[in-house]
Amino acid sequence: MEPIVHQHAGITIVGKHDPSARAGRPSRVALVLAGGAITGGAFKAGGLRALDEVLARRAGGRFRLTDCDDFIGLSAGSVLASALAGGIDADELFRITLGQSDRFANMRPIDFMRPNVREPAERLALLVAKSAEVLAAYVSGLENPRTGRRFSARETAWKLANVAARIVPTGLFDANGVRDYLRRQIGELGVADDFDELRRTRGRSLFVTAVDINTGSQVVFGPGEHYSRVRISDAVSASCGLPLWYRTVRVRNPRYREPGERRWLDLADGGVVRTANVGLAIRKGADLVIVYNPFTPLRYTAPDRSLYEHGAYALASQLFRTVLGSRLDIGKDKILLDPNVHADVVYIEPSSEDLDFFMMNPLNFWSKRRAAQHGYDSVRQALFESYDPLRRLFLRHGIELSPRDVPVPQNVTAIAA
Repeated sequence: MEPIVHQHAGITIVGKHDPSARAGRPSRVALVLAGGAITGGAFKAGGLRALDEVLARRAGGRFRLTDCDDFIGLSAGSVLASALAGGIDADELFRITLGQSDRFANMRPIDFMRPNVREPAERLALLVAKSAEVLAAYVSGLENPRTGRRFSARETAWKLANVAARIVPTGLFDANGVRDYLRRQIGELGVADDFDELRRTRGRSLFVTAVDINTGSQVVFGPGEHYSRVRISDAVSASCGLPLWYRTVRVRNPRYREPGERRWLDLADGGVVRTANVGLAIRKGADLVIVYNPFTPLRYTAPDRSLYEHGAYALASQLFRTVLGSRLDIGKDKILLDPNVHADVVYIEPSSEDLDFFMMNPLNFWSKRRAAQHGYDSVRQALFESYDPLRRLFLRHGIELSPRDVPVPQNVTAIAA
């Protein structure tokens, strides 16, 4: 089959799936959610509601995003993925984001920005122990293994200065605030904080990724994975561990004492090594992959104007979004050209001309309501502008879309007002 390629207003389709190869079995559908911090996460919450409204039926019954087979998230996307995998529908997720849910608590600023007060004390203890070790080496006359001579006073002073630098905390805030918030919501939902148990009870698989700071490699948490016994709330908080914003996230290693395993897994934001885990979804057997990435570079076209005039923030935002967006673009090309990939992939991203969302600070907690409403409005419009190619693609997987002229639910604008 010749690949299907479509791109318009933030919707990209790479179609390579042959329905006849499934031999009558239903398609495996994966939802892959990239990062986004606060406003990017809120933007996705709004867009997910818009997408959920467009979906209609599968095999004669209703089909919603919570009916996907696999949920794969990193950073802020892991929070949304874990909620959907647990059975919280897109409408409720949108309400939670806006602080309008009757069932689930809204995330508070203290949950997102819990001060990092424990690490300085931990590092002070390490400083004292290491300084004592350096001084003991000098006083006892130990030899420097590199020179074969005793440590000099100058060398000792230099080593003490290096040791003192280690007292600086690794981040402003503590991602345990995110972890504790998730544990409260998981308890309210009544599902287990356990990847394997979630799959057994819900019939859905959740995968969360982070990066191991000791190796620079990706760590995948989920059913059947090497660290499947790590709690969902711990894995999600680790995946959200944006370096310098959050301290390094330390998770107790359930495989400690096995060969090569450390006592602690020291982890950071999954977005450090991937923009979105499309390849992981395909390796898990997905036939249809829906990818949502909120960060793409802006195409600034104002006549005789430049982003340079908007100052350092605009330039930093453009560079940040360019790195994330270009990584995903490379992934799109690889999927298109790889003869071993036989899945259909739908990418949902902001339009390259969406200046309003571009100017929202990803870490501004108080912009999330506006970001969520903007995500809903813009994604809904983009989906209907690409309605025909999307309808044909989803039908290949037995999924029908709602009619193009389906009205906007009256409560959407009322909620966000």
